[in-house]
Amino acid sequence: MSKSFNSALRHSLSLAALAVSALAAPMASADTLRVCSDPDNLPFSKSEGTDKGLYIELAEKVGQRLGMPVEYVWWLSFNQRRALRNTMEGCDAYFALPADAEYRVKGLDKSNAFLTLSYALLAPKGQQFTGLTDLKGKRVGVLFGSPPQILLASSGEGYQWTTFKSQEQVFSAMEKGEIDMGLLWGPSAGFENKTQYQSRWQVLPINGESLGGQVAIAVAKAKPELKDQINKALEELKPEIVRLTQKYGFPTQAPLLLNSASKGSLAKPSITLAHNAKPGFVKVAAKAEQREWLVAESGDTIAEAKSNFNNKCSHCHAPNGASPVQERDLRKLKMRYGDEWKTVTYNTITKGRAEYGMPVWGGILPEQEIQDIIKFLDAEVVRK
Repeated sequence: MSKSFNSALRHSLSLAALAVSALAAPMASADTLRVCSDPDNLPFSKSEGTDKGLYIELAEKVGQRLGMPVEYVWWLSFNQRRALRNTMEGCDAYFALPADAEYRVKGLDKSNAFLTLSYALLAPKGQQFTGLTDLKGKRVGVLFGSPPQILLASSGEGYQWTTFKSQEQVFSAMEKGEIDMGLLWGPSAGFENKTQYQSRWQVLPINGESLGGQVAIAVAKAKPELKDQINKALEELKPEIVRLTQKYGFPTQAPLLLNSASKGSLAKPSITLAHNAKPGFVKVAAKAEQREWLVAESGDTIAEAKSNFNNKCSHCHAPNGASPVQERDLRKLKMRYGDEWKTVTYNTITKGRAEYGMPVWGGILPEQEIQDIIKFLDAEVVRK
């Protein structure tokens, strides 16, 4: 499983997975199963309301199989950097972590994988798909910096996409007819489609590089007997897990395979988004290649480039490049790179910086559009 998939599981796993080493703390009671979970992360977990989430309902069923009542340590897990500084003490199990052996957390072991999760294609009912070449000429909504966006950006010509900040915005654009389909995190998209839109669209799971994987339950290494008990319970609960995926709208069809071997599919992407990707431009050496950066001849060119920038780049770099996040603030390009900032910027746009979450735009954006964006940055953004 790639690091991109691990990053993509923010709705179900979040950054708290890196901070749960305190799960090795002793159980408060030998007769109680204490579970760490997020209080507001449907369709996976919820502390209040009718729908408790798949993980919570499964935890209750596991507790019943083990003959233990379940208690919860509620903690807002997706809290970015703060999550890495906190721990969740006194827990026996955490639902759930990537099952991949490469995804390791100190002090923890994992149960057998119990669920496969992936991105999904949100599309009108009745449409048939054999691969992503069927999306050529379609308007596709994606979340900025997500594996689907990077996949489309690195897969050649013919793909048109619009980036959004949230899943809700993608659904709204679908409803208004502003886009033809979306590529979203499958469990969350399926749940919203079912609960908010009465299953108006089809949600088709997709599989391929960085697009899916399996999850398991984290258990303290000091409690191998508990892991064995949980594994036995999960095996017995397989029919119930299927029922829960259906209840919460998870896409359950056979996945649409997206790699170079699948019929009509996209070529395998050459880049992936790292789990700990950092945003923005980074200090990279300017190539020997030098370009002549001409001053725009008219205000119309700058205005059009500004519009292009704000339509395609502002989700990460903020409107007009003036991000409050230092790493994304394009006003500081000259401060960072001196007189070479234009060349460094051009190289970064055209070749990407996958490890920092910057997609490859070379071959996607027209050459003149890239140069005009740099002219806009030069004229209105970069501090002299």
